[in-house]
Amino acid sequence: MAKKKKSKLESEDLNQKQTDSPEEVKDSEEMSETAETDDNDTDVTAETEIKAEESNLKDEYAELNDRFLRLVAEYDNFRKRSQKEKDFLYSDSVFDVCKAWLPVLDNLDRAIDASEKFVSEESKQMAEGMEMVRRQALEVMSGLGVEMMDCLGERFDPEYHEAVAHVEDDSYGEGEIIDVLQKGYIKGDRVIRYAVVRVAN
Repeated sequence: MAKKKKSKLESEDLNQKQTDSPEEVKDSEEMSETAETDDNDTDVTAETEIKAEESNLKDEYAELNDRFLRLVAEYDNFRKRSQKEKDFLYSDSVFDVCKAWLPVLDNLDRAIDASEKFVSEESKQMAEGMEMVRRQALEVMSGLGVEMMDCLGERFDPEYHEAVAHVEDDSYGEGEIIDVLQKGYIKGDRVIRYAVVRVAN
């Protein structure tokens, strides 16, 4: 029974196709082709949109990456500039403070030299105490990077020394420093105070 029904339907479908006019068949084919074309257009449009979105994302990434690199470079420059300013301010502060303390050290030296003329036990103990204070002061300054110039016997250098007297003496070399009238101090390559000296020949 089912086979007869199926055969009947196929026969009706075949009869329907045979009864369709050529125009109707043509319209049906055109509709089918149009549907296929629409599907192809949809695929092309979707692919174009994906490529456009991908291109936009790449451009956005490049822009964000460029901004990030610029920010990193700016921060690095800011950090270096800040550190340089900090170092300069620290060095300048140490320079000013140590320069202000130099007269105190000079007075300690004078007091120690004067105490050598006295022979009493009390005077000797006082001189030893002043010498300890002087050594401690020099250690503190050394910890800050400040050093006393050791220029006795060295050749005169106007970058570090100030000559106030000139002596002709063949027992000394040319331009040799034979006496230090006031000690000089230096921090790194900066002179805090020039050494005041006497120079031979």
